Amino acid sequence: MDLRNLLETGADLVGSLTPSLIGSAVAQAWKPALPLHQRFVQWVVGSTVSYYATIGIIAVTGWNGFVAQSIAFAIALVAFDATPRVLRAVSDILAGLPARLADRYLTKGD
Repeated sequence: MDLRNLLETGADLVGSLTPSLIGSAVAQAWKPALPLHQRFVQWVVGSTVSYYATIGIIAVTGWNGFVAQSIAFAIALVAFDATPRVLRAVSDILAGLPARLADRYLTKGD
């Protein structure tokens, strides 16, 4: 791979991620009191969901990029808001997992 192909690939990647990154930044403007680590996680989640939702919408419906990105932006906003609750639910499940496994496999039979 030569430098020109590498630069074109990088430009394509940046161009495809730019709308989702801007959308995530806009979503964060609505939540000014978030700590920095939570902002970063939600930014990554929002941009990732928006990127892949755009690809999925185009693949399923065949709509143009602008319409797909608009729909994906709305989906990413929902994902952005759901991230803290999902992280909390996953941490609660993982915190209780050792006790559940111990109850299931280490209990003494009668």
